[in-house]
Amino acid sequence: MNLDRYHPRILTLIPLDPAGIQKLQESGDVDVRTQLSEQELEKIIGEYNALIVSSDTPVHGRTIEYAYQLQVIGVAGAALDHINVSAARAQGVEIVNVPDRRTLAIAEQTIGLMLTLAHRYNAVGLAGKTLGIVGFGAVGHEVARRGRAFDMRVLVNQPRLTPQLALDVGIESRDLAVLLAEADFICLHLPSTKLTQHLIGNSELSNCKPGSFLINAGNPQAVEPSALIEALAIGRLTGAALVVPPGWKIENFTITHPHLILQEFLGPSKTEVERDIAVNLAEQLIDRLQSRGASNPLSLRVVPLEQVIPHEHFDPQRVNDLATRLQDEKTLVNPPVVVEWENHYIVLDGATRTTALKQLRYPHVIVQIVPPEDKGLLLHTWYHAVSGIAPDELFNHLQNSNHYSLVPVLPEVLSSPIDRSLALCGLRIPGKGDFLVSAPTGSDPLTALNALVHDYTQIGKITRTLNTDLNEMVAEVPGLAALVIFPQFTLEDVLQAAVDGQLLPAGITRFVIPGRILRLHAELERLRAQESLARKNAWLDRMLADKLARRNVRFYQEPVILLDE
Repeated sequence: MNLDRYHPRILTLIPLDPAGIQKLQESGDVDVRTQLSEQELEKIIGEYNALIVSSDTPVHGRTIEYAYQLQVIGVAGAALDHINVSAARAQGVEIVNVPDRRTLAIAEQTIGLMLTLAHRYNAVGLAGKTLGIVGFGAVGHEVARRGRAFDMRVLVNQPRLTPQLALDVGIESRDLAVLLAEADFICLHLPSTKLTQHLIGNSELSNCKPGSFLINAGNPQAVEPSALIEALAIGRLTGAALVVPPGWKIENFTITHPHLILQEFLGPSKTEVERDIAVNLAEQLIDRLQSRGASNPLSLRVVPLEQVIPHEHFDPQRVNDLATRLQDEKTLVNPPVVVEWENHYIVLDGATRTTALKQLRYPHVIVQIVPPEDKGLLLHTWYHAVSGIAPDELFNHLQNSNHYSLVPVLPEVLSSPIDRSLALCGLRIPGKGDFLVSAPTGSDPLTALNALVHDYTQIGKITRTLNTDLNEMVAEVPGLAALVIFPQFTLEDVLQAAVDGQLLPAGITRFVIPGRILRLHAELERLRAQESLARKNAWLDRMLADKLARRNVRFYQEPVILLDE
């Protein structure tokens, strides 16, 4: 479908600014229905290709099931808690949202304070400087967007995975200490919790890059006041700014310094922001509808199963369970995602499926092929939190291995990215200290790494995490025995290792896969048939054409984090 000859139907359940309505009407037919009950919405939602709601409008899974033609849900607001995101993704419905006026106002005020500090105290610009963002929710995401518009390098400290962190491109994740040491501008956007109370104190500020600036536009209590004044007094920080949020009184803040700016929250006019939100949301919806109309199903292909190989170890019991289920269901619901590399298809997601089909002696399989150069294809690394065993017991168990050795190091060593040429990984063990894990001279590092992960997996419970702060993980994971910090792998590392017959340990790689195709429901018996690849691919093309004509295949362009089967 091309929007030049196809006008999608768009339903908005909220009164959008006229500028947004006009933008939508340029490319589609728009209905505004602001008083619909849930039952009334379910009766008509199947007629629409896009739905617009506010941050507090519930969209339940049952409603999405009735929306058989729905492609995009647009949200005028930052929060998605009211939408059944899992149901939307399962049906291939994209979700786009624009921040509420408070989020935008805080982000813009943060950038304004950055410019003020830079020009007032140091006569420098923002271009080429490093922006460090502590707390990457909706506000942090908007600050990052604006920072990149100034050609800034963007670092982020966010222990838990957020949608913004998972889906954003062009940011670098850092430990707090590393971020403070590298950033020229440090922006805090933290909620008010016990964990964030005085998160930034003397110890943290002593790590700051000399001459840097700090802007706290989130929780005012995240920074210890006396530590901030001392950092300004000794010149560790050149300048700082604090945004006093609504409900707080600026006169209640007794801290003062010539290079400290206290500024009340500046909210823009409601009319202006609502117009901008409406136009922004309309443009995003139109862009997604155009992309969906132009989606190319030929990224799906039938390939020889013998050429499909995994990149990481998998659980044999899960393979057996899935093989039994596939025999009963006789359909391939979601095609595995692969990258074509040196005459092989390396599985990024779906190793259990492809291995189960091999076990059932299928000659071919349908895969979704993602080009390795695709900018939306990202590889990140999970770390492992080991629990369920005493730290002393785990330490003694690992120390006695012949496959690797533990070398004590200072804590700051593990605050920086680990060089794969120097160590397999880092270990933080409560009560024991920090270690680098090394392979014996002349041995294969990947074999040693697999041995290490196998050893602690057999005796402990594994939790995946992005956090490298031991104290925070002790509070987050009961009975923490160790925190395992892996070096960053590149996509080429992973693909080449797979071709060479070397599998990575399970649960380390974290792929962000663009344009994931779901709910294909292909008949497995056709893949077992004694036919040529050409005939099977012709069958696949006809099946896709039919499904697309009946709008039974859904594509969504936003990357999706895929953790398991």
